[in-house]
Amino acid sequence: MSAASSPATGLAAGAHPSGPRPLGRAAQFGYGLGDLASNLTWTTLTAFLLFFYTDVAALTAATAGTILLVGRIADAVIDPVVGLAVDRTRSRFGRARPYLIFAAPLLAVAFVLTFTSAGSGTSAVIWAGVTFVAVGICHSLVNVPYGAMLPMLTADDDTRLRMSGYRFVGASLGLITVSVAVMPLVMAVGGGDLRRGFTGMAIVFGVVGTLMYWAVAALCRERVAPSPVTTRVPTGRALRELVRNRHWLGVCLASLVAFVRMGVITAGAVYYARDVLHDAWSTSYILLAFAVSALVGSLVTPWVLRRVGKRRGIVAGLVATAVLYALLFPLHGSPVGFLTVFLLANVIGGFGYVAAPALVSDTVDHHETIAGRREEGLLYAGYSFATKVGTALGGSLFAWALAWGGYRVGEVTAPAAQAIEWAFVGAPLVLCLIQAACMYLYDLERPAQVAG
Repeated sequence: MSAASSPATGLAAGAHPSGPRPLGRAAQFGYGLGDLASNLTWTTLTAFLLFFYTDVAALTAATAGTILLVGRIADAVIDPVVGLAVDRTRSRFGRARPYLIFAAPLLAVAFVLTFTSAGSGTSAVIWAGVTFVAVGICHSLVNVPYGAMLPMLTADDDTRLRMSGYRFVGASLGLITVSVAVMPLVMAVGGGDLRRGFTGMAIVFGVVGTLMYWAVAALCRERVAPSPVTTRVPTGRALRELVRNRHWLGVCLASLVAFVRMGVITAGAVYYARDVLHDAWSTSYILLAFAVSALVGSLVTPWVLRRVGKRRGIVAGLVATAVLYALLFPLHGSPVGFLTVFLLANVIGGFGYVAAPALVSDTVDHHETIAGRREEGLLYAGYSFATKVGTALGGSLFAWALAWGGYRVGEVTAPAAQAIEWAFVGAPLVLCLIQAACMYLYDLERPAQVAG
């Protein structure tokens, strides 16, 4: 695009802030399909890959945890590269859409290979490490452009918050699908053979996810003009300028901690259900409760945050969630009571998850005022980097807790069960308070901007 841009908003000259006409409902709802597709792969990886490594591929818990952490950090480094590429892409498909069209099939292939074990011993470890890094890189090639699309679609604050809600509805439906469908699909496809079942499940999810990404590319067309080509600066300078945007730093740090919490919960559900609640089928109930909390949260979050403010609402929800998590310790003997409190805690503790894309979009607008460029891809890449590293840290922390408790397949001792409980319940409690503290760096509420 070569149209001149307004230095204040980055819009095409003479354009309405939301584009030439209001963004249609089809595009708004269609945008949410991307997070549904993303969670078919992402949540399956975070919830079941550790179990696949320890109980199917026969890796030790410590080895599996190290692969999750090192591999995720390694592939997360690609996020800023992809973000810069998006900012510099000019094509007949736009800036973000080409990545959804052409990289989605690569993600599907890498996802299938990740849930395919090869050999034993050292060869199994190498295969696991290489395929995990590969699926992370492919996820970056799709998810960073997808996330960067939001500020390209509209500059209207209310529409962004509403679309963040639609996006999280998609994420919630993905969580629900994973929680209720993965293990039944594994058993149905594998006929009792977990190795074959996980590979078959990955094929199904990979194909469906690719079709959904293509639907997003078809429904969502970019409307907000990019910064002119003449404003490009060296990559090093662009990266250094990020630290001047404290609001972006706050969102990224808070998201890092939030996804550590999510990584602990999703990786630990299968172990907590089986070894603390002593009911393996409770895995589906816990993940379903987490998914339902996300779905409910996606519906109520825009309503709550519009009335009390983004930062205030998110912080209050996190503090209340920490209190509710403390109540979970004595409830491990009551599955119904546990799931009820767990569901409520994650509804009000999920405001930050739902609002994060809108918060990142706000920081894109602010970044233009301090740097003169929108840099949607680069700023969203920082957020994506935080979510990847956070999820990896969460899964790795739980894996190391298993190792610390002396976890062995088929022989769970009392110390191992106690380590599982403290990791699954105690860690999220502390992380909620840390996330709340990080949110104080963000302060881009609309009333505050008008007053200032």
